[in-house]
Amino acid sequence: MGYILLPVTVLASMFLVDYLARERGWNRHRWRVAAASIGPLAIPLVYFVDAACAVRKMINAPRP
Repeated sequence: MGYILLPVTVLASMFLVDYLARERGWNRHRWRVAAASIGPLAIPLVYFVDAACAVRKMINAPRP
């Protein structure tokens, strides 16, 4: 059973990360490769990178 669970989990995370990357306008192929290599850990990575980009934009925003 474990031999089937890991590939199914990685495949499901690839589809989910592909959807999240498409919603954000990012390179979908790069994120699919990341999901294939680190599996379900790529899902929180998408949110972490999105938050880091938001913080970077907030820091570099011009002051009124």
